Amino acid sequence: MENTAQGNGMLFWLLFMAIIFVMFFMPGRAQKKREQELAAKINALQKGDGVILSGGFVGTVAGFKDNLLEIKLAENVKIQVLKTAVIGLVNDLQTAKSEGGVK
Repeated sequence: MENTAQGNGMLFWLLFMAIIFVMFFMPGRAQKKREQELAAKINALQKGDGVILSGGFVGTVAGFKDNLLEIKLAENVKIQVLKTAVIGLVNDLQTAKSEGGVK
């Protein structure tokens, strides 16, 4: 009788640890995948591509310098930002709107 109780306790802890593993490590993998996809898109940017910056600005790529992007915000208004300031692409935002993901 004692072995059955001990086995059930062991099974409980194994299931508990499996649930903890899934809860902590699986969401991190999805986030890492999204970050890698964004990094690939940023590295593939070309002049004229629309970008969304972390400050909420939306502009087009006007040039490149090392780790910097020159962004055209309006006529005769250009700024230089780090590539890490790009949080999205305008094409992605338009796609999300058409699919009903952004309102």
